[in-house]
Amino acid sequence: MAAATGTSSSWPLPLHGGLLLLLPLLTITTAASSAPLPLLALLSLKSSLRDPAGALRPWTYAAAASAGATRSLAPPWCAWPGVSCDAATGDIVGIDLSRRNLSGTVSATAARLLAPTLTALNLSANAFAGEFPPALFQLRRLEVLDVSHNFFNGTFPDGIAELGVLTAFDAFSNCFIGALPRGLGALRRLERLNLGGSYFNGSIPAEVGQLRRLRFLHLSGNALTGRLPRELGVLASLEHLEIGYNAYDGRIPPELGNLTQLRYLDIAVANVTGPLPAELGELTRLESLFLFKNRLAGAIPPQWSRLRALQVLDLSDNLLAGAIPAGLGDLANLTTLNLMSNFLSGTIPPSIGALPSLEVLQLWNNSLTGRLPESLGASGRLVRVDVSTNSLSGPIPSGMCSGNRLARLILFDNRFDTAIPASLANCSSLWRVRLESNRLSGTIPAGFGAIRNLTYLDLSSNSLTGGIPADLVTSPSLEYLNISGNPVGGALPNVSWQAPKLQVFAASKCALDGEVPAFGATGCSNLYRLELAGNDLTGAIPHDIGSCKRLVSLRLQHNQLTGEIPAELAGLPSITEVDLSWNALTGAVPPGFANCTTLETFDVSFNHLAPADSTSAPPGDAEGSSARHNAAMWVSAAAVAFAGMAVLAVTARWLQWRDDGTAAPDGSGGVGGARANVVVGPWRMTAFQKLSFTADDVARCVEGSEGIVGAGSSGTVYRAKMPNGEVIAVKKLWQAAAQKEAAGPEPPPPRKDQDDADADKRVLAEVEVLGHLRHRNIVRLLGWCTNGEATLLVYEYMPNGSLEDLLHGAGAAAARAKPKARLGWDARHRIAVGVAQGVSYLHHDCRPAVAHRDLKPSNILLDADMEARVADFGVAKALRGAAPMSAVAGSCGYIAPEYTYTLRVDEKSDVYSFGVVLLEILTGRRPVEADYGEGSSIVDWVRRKVAGGGEGGARDVMDAAAWADRQSGEARDEMALALRVALLCTSRSPQERPSMREVVSMLQEAKRGRKLAAKKPAQTKII
Repeated sequence: MAAATGTSSSWPLPLHGGLLLLLPLLTITTAASSAPLPLLALLSLKSSLRDPAGALRPWTYAAAASAGATRSLAPPWCAWPGVSCDAATGDIVGIDLSRRNLSGTVSATAARLLAPTLTALNLSANAFAGEFPPALFQLRRLEVLDVSHNFFNGTFPDGIAELGVLTAFDAFSNCFIGALPRGLGALRRLERLNLGGSYFNGSIPAEVGQLRRLRFLHLSGNALTGRLPRELGVLASLEHLEIGYNAYDGRIPPELGNLTQLRYLDIAVANVTGPLPAELGELTRLESLFLFKNRLAGAIPPQWSRLRALQVLDLSDNLLAGAIPAGLGDLANLTTLNLMSNFLSGTIPPSIGALPSLEVLQLWNNSLTGRLPESLGASGRLVRVDVSTNSLSGPIPSGMCSGNRLARLILFDNRFDTAIPASLANCSSLWRVRLESNRLSGTIPAGFGAIRNLTYLDLSSNSLTGGIPADLVTSPSLEYLNISGNPVGGALPNVSWQAPKLQVFAASKCALDGEVPAFGATGCSNLYRLELAGNDLTGAIPHDIGSCKRLVSLRLQHNQLTGEIPAELAGLPSITEVDLSWNALTGAVPPGFANCTTLETFDVSFNHLAPADSTSAPPGDAEGSSARHNAAMWVSAAAVAFAGMAVLAVTARWLQWRDDGTAAPDGSGGVGGARANVVVGPWRMTAFQKLSFTADDVARCVEGSEGIVGAGSSGTVYRAKMPNGEVIAVKKLWQAAAQKEAAGPEPPPPRKDQDDADADKRVLAEVEVLGHLRHRNIVRLLGWCTNGEATLLVYEYMPNGSLEDLLHGAGAAAARAKPKARLGWDARHRIAVGVAQGVSYLHHDCRPAVAHRDLKPSNILLDADMEARVADFGVAKALRGAAPMSAVAGSCGYIAPEYTYTLRVDEKSDVYSFGVVLLEILTGRRPVEADYGEGSSIVDWVRRKVAGGGEGGARDVMDAAAWADRQSGEARDEMALALRVALLCTSRSPQERPSMREVVSMLQEAKRGRKLAAKKPAQTKII
């Protein structure tokens, strides 16, 4: 019978022909031996998987039997989710279980039963972990196998050669280590191979050259080394080759020029050296070529002008020299040309400006001279131009925005002269304009303020005159405006503070006169930086400056301001820097500044201020007192300035991006060896995986305040939507925060410059380590961006906020308002286990091990499935010998007792913090509350309650929502067990605390008892 011997089966069951229809198929207890093999195969597969979301709930014997009683054309399992059958035979030929949050493994029994017919298996985007299932090698009829976007780890097992008919194998974004799978050369029918995004090391095996049918090869984002094999050049059918983001040795093989079918070539961020192979000019079908961020040297081969199909060419961040070949102007399909950060010289060929499809031209940070091509932009398709930091001169071409598509125009740090073209002020597509540090003259053309897309305009350090156009300061969209260092002249327009989104207004050293206009009730609602230093401004500082609630920095030094310092200034909630020196201010310093906790820099030296108690002094005494006060203020200001310069020096060093050839060497001037004038450069990104957005896309999302979703000790967090629709989280680090992570409060050692440099390297090295952490319970750091002034960390976005919000914030309030939405024990247990697994990964699976050092609910985020993800590694440290730290890291209530006096990094500190978090999950209370008593924490309070009340004490500390009447006795027992785990973790002695691996086991064991009890009554049935 087919149930016993056939590899395919028809439904109903073959019992004397059609007599089966007369049987009562709703009887679920039919013996398993009478079920068809395909049904048994699917049920066996289900039983080997963990399915927390119930995606495979319809996969039951009962459903098959019930459906079989009413249909006769096709087996009922063919209608189960994820199952595909052959229309003619009913055999199972495809299983697609992607994006179902599954874990577990594929059992050998299931694989053996599926092997005769299965040709396609998709397990992608799940939570599979551990070793790759060797049972899959039994599926020898497989043609398509997709296990991408999981957490498989360890070395790849031998056996892939058994899948001899495989045409597509995708294992992208896992955690494999060791060498690439052995036996790949035996897969002679393979057309698509994707092993990117793991930790494979070693070299690319030469046997890859045996895959003559291969059309797609992706090995990017691993740790591969060695030389690129020349055998890659024999893959004549290859159309897509992506092998970057590795660490190879040697050159690009010239044999790659034999890949005449190639359309996409990416060897970026791969450490390759040597010249660019001229042979690549033979790739006449090539559309995209990415070789950026390597160590390629020499000239761009003129033979590359034969790449007539080329659309994107990116050779940036290399050591290329010589001129830009004029032949690149013959590439009529070219849309993107990125040659920035090289050593290119000479002029930009006029033919480049005439490219009919050009949309992006980025040539910044080279040594180019001459003029921009006059025809640049004439095609009407230009979107982005960045030629900053060169030695270009002449006028700015007037037709750059002829198509009204130009969004970014970045020309700073060149020698452009003459006037700004009036056509640019009418370019409605402009979003970001940087023309600073040139030799531009004439007036600022009217119209920029009317461009509704324009958010950033920097015209500083030129020779512009003619006053400030009123439309600029009333722009509906402008957020950043800098015209400093121009002899603009005139007075500030009376409507200067009416731009509703303006955050930064800088007009220092602009020969401005007249008074500072009143701010009005809402005129500066978003302004956080105001710089008007070095002008001839007169009159008083407007007293309605108190309406600028977001003001952080106010710099009005070197003017002729009079009157008193407004008391309202001291009441601004975020003010950190005030410089009013070198004016003619009178009166006393408002006493409110003494209580201003946010203030870091306050300089009022060289004014005519009097001490607060001198208002009734005799005239002669008043003069002497004022002089003494000014002297004291000057001494204080000098001390503040010195400290500020030291902080700025360290911060500037930390912000210098790694491997930046433009960084000034030590001793080049400035305080502490930093550059005397740090010029803010273009945004640059270091990505830890292939990303579909740019650093500019990220930077654009953090320029305003609309996307802010939170702020912490190290920076502000934004929700950012990328142009392709992807949502990410971006943390904009406070400029001092990065420095504070690398340096403590102690006095600097004698060799401070060297120590600062070492600290910078350590911080960047730790960011690199965190960027390669991959675990389902760790928020993934996708990359980081810097422009020399600010640093942005790019994370995957967690839509359900933090555990802090869920337990104590808006989420907790919503749960109290809606009883059905209360956080029950099952959800709390899942979150606790997720956090424990994430920290266990840091301690036991990372090399070197990583200590989080600031574990708390606000640093635990919740993804779309309410799975916990550990985040915010702002103070994380690699555990290399557990060296003492220079300052206490962590948050009040979560710091292990011994850490406050030993300052020693140890995983036991994280275990203590986790114990506190687990107590919060169980009790719903904060770690520090007045109810606990002076000097006591939640740990002390729980211990007192439990010690004094026995079992009743445990009940008294539990959160009422979790300890609800509807909870089963087993659930309450599990909560009591979890409470014991929390108390173990918070033992005062570090030696008595369990490891995080033991914590995971104990928490899982607490739940496992109930699961086993629930399964016992069903053991006699197939479900």
